[in-house]
Amino acid sequence: MSFHTSTFNPSLSTLFEESFCLSLIDLHGRLTYVNQNFCELTGYRKDELIGSTLELLNKERLIADTLNVLKEHFAVHKVYQETVCIFSKYSQKYWLDVTIVPIYDPIGQLTHYLSLGIDITDSKLVSHEFAKTRNDLHNFKYALDEAAVVAICNAQGVITYVNDQFCQLSKYSRDELIGNTHRVVNSGTHPISFFKEMWRTISSGRVWRGNIRNLSKLGDYYWVNTTIVPFIGLDGEPFQYIAIRQDVTSHKAAESSLEIALKNDFNTTVKNLQNAIFKYSFDENKNINITLLEGKIVKKLGMTTDTLNQLAFNEDSDLPNFKRQLLEGLLGRSSQFEFEYMSYTFLVYLSPILEERRVVEVVGTAIDISDRKKAEKLVEHMAFHDHLTGLPNRRLLKQTVEDLIDKRAKSNDPFALLFIDLDRFKNINDSMGHYVGDQLLKAVGERLKLLVRQCGLVARLSGDEFIILCTSTTKVGVQLIAKRIVEEVSKSFLINNLEIFIAPSIGISMFPEDGKDYDTLIRNADSAMYLAKQSGKSTYQFFTVELYNDLMERTLIEMELRQALTKEELTLHYQPQLNFETGEINGVEALLRWDHSSRGMISPGKFIPIAEETGIILPIGLWVLETACKKAKEWQDFGYPPIQMSVNVSLRQFKSPTFISDLKNTLLKTGLQPQYLNIEITESMTSDVDYCQRILQEIREIGVNTSIDDFGTGYSSLNHLSKFPITHLKIDQSFIRELSTNSVIVKAIIDLAKNLHLRVIAEGVETEEQAEFLKALKCDEAQGFLYSRPLPCHEITNLLKSIYYK
Repeated sequence: MSFHTSTFNPSLSTLFEESFCLSLIDLHGRLTYVNQNFCELTGYRKDELIGSTLELLNKERLIADTLNVLKEHFAVHKVYQETVCIFSKYSQKYWLDVTIVPIYDPIGQLTHYLSLGIDITDSKLVSHEFAKTRNDLHNFKYALDEAAVVAICNAQGVITYVNDQFCQLSKYSRDELIGNTHRVVNSGTHPISFFKEMWRTISSGRVWRGNIRNLSKLGDYYWVNTTIVPFIGLDGEPFQYIAIRQDVTSHKAAESSLEIALKNDFNTTVKNLQNAIFKYSFDENKNINITLLEGKIVKKLGMTTDTLNQLAFNEDSDLPNFKRQLLEGLLGRSSQFEFEYMSYTFLVYLSPILEERRVVEVVGTAIDISDRKKAEKLVEHMAFHDHLTGLPNRRLLKQTVEDLIDKRAKSNDPFALLFIDLDRFKNINDSMGHYVGDQLLKAVGERLKLLVRQCGLVARLSGDEFIILCTSTTKVGVQLIAKRIVEEVSKSFLINNLEIFIAPSIGISMFPEDGKDYDTLIRNADSAMYLAKQSGKSTYQFFTVELYNDLMERTLIEMELRQALTKEELTLHYQPQLNFETGEINGVEALLRWDHSSRGMISPGKFIPIAEETGIILPIGLWVLETACKKAKEWQDFGYPPIQMSVNVSLRQFKSPTFISDLKNTLLKTGLQPQYLNIEITESMTSDVDYCQRILQEIREIGVNTSIDDFGTGYSSLNHLSKFPITHLKIDQSFIRELSTNSVIVKAIIDLAKNLHLRVIAEGVETEEQAEFLKALKCDEAQGFLYSRPLPCHEITNLLKSIYYK
């Protein structure tokens, strides 16, 4: 596959544009075209990408090496495919499945490479967890292929897989079957109602069993005993069906032969059949009497008519269903049923023989379906259990809870759901590897089973989330259980000779108090678990309505905050900073505000912690930096004397690998000289001393000033503080507010700053007494309501104009 420029348009086609992340690079590795999908994934604008190389997205992938690989590959092959890792503008890691083809001009000269990428990040992150599933499925497929005729269909009934036995039996090739429906083998034997009932059963999530007569490609009829197992998706609807069949044509043929055999030499006919053939009637005492039992399987099991008569006659027999079915046959009812004997499972058919409307005897056949039953049990186990831990999965949990709700609908006897999430599990996975993580999940599951034992069910939802159903308990009882789980799971686990510690956060919902259906109970337990994490982790929390309302409010704020930038609802207010010595404004601090279109002004204390936690702070923080620098340069261009613009930086921004490059790019883009920008970090952000010292040094080398904000509220080491290349200390407003009791502390901070040759800014100055005291201590600058509240852009601009153009 290759393209020529005479036929190639950069947009290529609507299909490519909508389905792929498209990019085009020239022979020097420079991007000459990207589509909108590519921009949205990477976070860059087109003008930022065009002309750059792919090293912008992954510095470890040198473009020269990439071009060499492509040159060598296309000397032999026509298409290049690989999975690549890239980083977005905001340092988000993505995995792409990339297909690359060469582009030639009309005379056949190579000019570009076209890349079509598909985002597979989610599947890459969980690929290790699915590796075991793939192995299980491989073993399961082998077992099925050996034991049965297998087909897989999607939700619409279109065949997506058939095994070799299906092809051999139907005489159709795999290509003729896949993409078709089972109508291709429909023999016309069964009425439409037969198939409607089958679809009604499986589409409701239930297993269907029955006999179907099909027609092969060569025109031969054959019978299959069929079990169809639906697989249910997270939405509760079937997304595929697995049909497991056993060829019972010989059994059906045997039934036809029986009538002839009854009139001829029956014993001679049936002795060589693979299936078991038997017949019985009432004796003179109206007891069941087996009069014939033949077939190769009978000899294999060592069964005789006497053995079978004992099973049928014995009142203490463990097979009451077998005897009941035999009696049904003597009443003239044809039937089929499954019968377990020793380690075998048989499919039994009973056909009454009538003379003058009276049953004279019943003929039965039994076919060995043991291998198929084992395969069915494996399928059902996989459908209802977690592949890693062997615990019940989401589907079985939901079914169990809903059954329990139905049973307790009238009595309203309580039960509890405990939603368990393992704190910091991702750190263990990332640092010790997925194998250790998987073993830890299995060990946690086993420990939870021991803790719960007979009083409930332990299920794994996904990842590091478990659910415990306590079927008989009160609120006090479940509190004791939750406390014990926290204590026991917090104890060490020995994995590969490593002592690993993990702790659970637990959310609890109670039936019927917190919900009367499965979805509500799960959601409320999840909400309570979230609060437990917010409360410090390694604890438990019961659901409350107040909690739910708080979480809903928080969720709504997060959703709306993600759109606040594009809706232009975010704005900056600026609070002046006054020089005590000159009495003039020598700087402003840019403060983020959210003017919601319907809620009005939302407090920063309400939305900034959410932005920090979710990572939304990265694009917002970059916008704040660019907007503040642009405004500072704008004021200079208006002819105002240059003042310093202070911008707060979050911990996520400070830790971002692109922070320094973002800072440089912002200064270059806005034209602001670095000495007029002051980056403020909090004292708590200096805990990682080596990292903090390196980043602060890079900031100073650019020429940007740095301040430690809220100084005095953290635990900075004075030794480390002296090594940080900072320019300012900001005294936290809590010390200024209670100056009468904190005067010694404030004086110590100012003296410390002077000894380190740092400028001191006091924030939260509201009274003349506070200002005079700070002046006396030689504090350099102040900001607070005594001088001005934070002002919108037009008001601060007017203030500066009034000062400098009196």
